[in-house]
Amino acid sequence: MTTLADVAKEAGVSVMSASNVLRGKPNVSASIRERVLAAATKLDYRANMAAKSLRSGRSGIIALCVPRLDMPFNAAFAAAATSAAEEHGVRVMVQQTLSDPERELEILRGATASLVDGTIVSAVGASARAIEDAASSHAVVLYDERIQNTQLDLISSPNQAGGRTAVEHLITKGCRRIAVLGTHSAPHGRAGADGQDLRWAGALSAAEGNPQVDLTPIPCAWDCEPAYAAMLSALAVGTPVDGIFAMTDSVALGAIRALSDRGLRCPEDVRIIGFDGIREGAISVPSLSTVDIGITQLARTAVDMLLTRIEAPASELPGRRFTPAYTLIERESSR
Repeated sequence: MTTLADVAKEAGVSVMSASNVLRGKPNVSASIRERVLAAATKLDYRANMAAKSLRSGRSGIIALCVPRLDMPFNAAFAAAATSAAEEHGVRVMVQQTLSDPERELEILRGATASLVDGTIVSAVGASARAIEDAASSHAVVLYDERIQNTQLDLISSPNQAGGRTAVEHLITKGCRRIAVLGTHSAPHGRAGADGQDLRWAGALSAAEGNPQVDLTPIPCAWDCEPAYAAMLSALAVGTPVDGIFAMTDSVALGAIRALSDRGLRCPEDVRIIGFDGIREGAISVPSLSTVDIGITQLARTAVDMLLTRIEAPASELPGRRFTPAYTLIERESSR
């Protein structure tokens, strides 16, 4: 079996330098990194993970938990997080929770937690206190739209600001009867609200003071099929609409199909803008305008925050917050 010492000898570097390269450590020159990786490939080197774990007390694995893997945003986030972790020599175990609070907590305190060095969790149902208790001895980065008062590292989307920008864009395009697709059945924008309510609050603020603009909330789950059904139902009962702010790009894609099936043209009859920036929006017909929150950078930041947290005990590093900048991308659906 090829050893780390064999790789170091082949590359002409010290064992420590070879180890630093293979563990993804920074401050290694490009030439040394290239030589070590070439030597490892030539010798078909495979790290002995069991021995490594015993020596370091770490597995070199992190967990990523998302509600559903069949949703484009979650899939893109998982792919970007996996790539980012691999650059540091870390593997990713991906699990889905199906938005079940008990599953979210079990991943943080059950068998998975004993196998990994830390977890990035997109929590939908579990409370902040429950998550903190479950993660008391575990490095965690929380991706959550509801929880703000927490000691954990937290990333969240620019929900309210992005919602405002989306509706302002439709208004500047001449839309006055704007449907907001993807709300709760009784939307609000109060403190402690989740992503749906915060995006609704942003939409309201964009229309504030403009009596000509009428916002209509249309509730549905954040996926293309329920969005399609909800939009068809709204059109069938005569809901007036010349613009749609879809709370996610997947919701927007469902709305585009609903308009087409009702004989309405986009953007000639109804303009649409989504939220997220999934790649499918660039090739839809029409191509989708969106509030792009930079999914890749969001995932990379989550990984960087987690790896830093793993290196630093909680007492040495206070909880951090990250909300990404966003970009309004205008495409065919709102021109």
